[in-house]
Amino acid sequence: MCLKVQPPWPMPTETERIGQKLLAENDVYRLIGDRLFAQMKEADYADLYSAEGKPGISPIVLAFVTVFQYMEKLADRQAIRALRIRLDWKYALHLPLEYEGFDYSVLSEFRDRLIKGRAEGRVFEQLVKQIQALGLIKERGKQRSDSMAMLTKVRRLGRLETVVETLRLAIVAIVEQDPAWGQATLPPSWEEMYGERFVRERYSEKEWQAYEAVIGENGRWLIERIDKGSAPAEIQGLPEVQVLKTVWTQQFRTEAGKMVYTDLKQYDGHTHIESPHDPEARYSRKRHFEWVGDKVQVTETEDAGYPHIITDMVTTSSNRTDFEELPAIQARLAQRKCKPAEHYTDAGYLSGPDLDSSHKQQIDLIGPLPKVSTPQSRLVEGITHEQFLIDAQNHTVTCPQGVVARHPHPVKNSFSFRFPKATCALCPLRARCCTGKGGRTVGVSAYYELTEAAYARQATEAFKQDYRLHRSGIEGTLSALVRGQGLRVARYIGSKKRKLQAIFSGCAANLQRTARWLAGERPQVRHKKSWSLNLTQSGPLTH
Repeated sequence: MCLKVQPPWPMPTETERIGQKLLAENDVYRLIGDRLFAQMKEADYADLYSAEGKPGISPIVLAFVTVFQYMEKLADRQAIRALRIRLDWKYALHLPLEYEGFDYSVLSEFRDRLIKGRAEGRVFEQLVKQIQALGLIKERGKQRSDSMAMLTKVRRLGRLETVVETLRLAIVAIVEQDPAWGQATLPPSWEEMYGERFVRERYSEKEWQAYEAVIGENGRWLIERIDKGSAPAEIQGLPEVQVLKTVWTQQFRTEAGKMVYTDLKQYDGHTHIESPHDPEARYSRKRHFEWVGDKVQVTETEDAGYPHIITDMVTTSSNRTDFEELPAIQARLAQRKCKPAEHYTDAGYLSGPDLDSSHKQQIDLIGPLPKVSTPQSRLVEGITHEQFLIDAQNHTVTCPQGVVARHPHPVKNSFSFRFPKATCALCPLRARCCTGKGGRTVGVSAYYELTEAAYARQATEAFKQDYRLHRSGIEGTLSALVRGQGLRVARYIGSKKRKLQAIFSGCAANLQRTARWLAGERPQVRHKKSWSLNLTQSGPLTH
């Protein structure tokens, strides 16, 4: 399929006449039709299409229809029906009233085309650029970031369900790929045993035990036939077969010649496959909340007199920490020319290296830096780092008793100062200072001066008021993305498709916010009412 690049087409006269009569000025589709559609260029997507072939649907139309889907939480079939019958969609896309649309499968092909061409963020970046041109993003202003969990579309599985389903999917893929090899190799009894999806609740305890007794050996037998037998290269390269090998490596070990379950105390959440139906989804936990899926990183503007525009939105693995993602977030903001002067985050994004990298980019990273926990901080009247005199420039540390430690031992991103064992043994403060048998060791970060400045600033009342004022609104944005665009549960399977969902959800939110702002609407600021009860004057409370 090829793309015959065309300039933006004008609004049909009849569509314009009826649309301006029926659509309100703050309608998001009217905003697109009047001010944004003509700014999009098909040439920006030419690299995703072949030079020759049957002409395809305009990528501009496909991009906007995909955004409209997320704006209204529609499926592909519902989106095409809306395109066929709704005036506002046709007005936004400069289409004649009699336009009949196209087959719904084209939307899925367009998403695959974006992923294959590594152009998932292209629509988002163009939209942000257009909003900048409207003067709605302040240069070097304030921005804030936070993350939220995105749950995988598939059901969470128990251990037995995971291994049985992994083997079953591999068998199905093998039979579909090469029926002759599958019929000649696979035992006939497997058709009954692995012919249907395994749901543990459907089986009795005796039946569970029957699966438990043979599943490990059956999987190993199949892997050996594939690796050492006559399996064609197409079968060996099947994704389901690769998942089978990975799951068996993670879930089983050989003991006395038999396959037994491994001890999951050494569980690796970064590589451990939770479900063969979505092998890229990972387990994560935040306090009491557990989920399997991804994490969505959201950054938006927060300046007085400007709308809250999402400037960066991306999915990452659920077990990636926020402070690991901050450098990439700021790099993307700089690439889009949206780099903030002040960047508000929660404690999860703050670390010494992030403070340092932000400082070098002239970004003031604002948030509560977590305190470092040490064994001494958990002792009654324990002597913590704050009670030592640290001279980072001269590389010396002086303890409360006046003993000086020099010649630090370099550690990754820090220095370790060790006090003499003999000196600490005679110290009257030893019980409150040393928790081991040797002398006291004090670690000093290579970013000590930056972190100390951050600790001093966050203790001030001015910091607390400013942080509450500018940081809290991002929670409302996350809630709006869940309620408005359905971002809590993934629509698709696969990390790349989930990334696409997050990015188009950000586009949908930005279009809605831009339309409301240009129509004169302003975000409502709600403050919790502070109640003060004077029980001494009013007497006891009564029902």
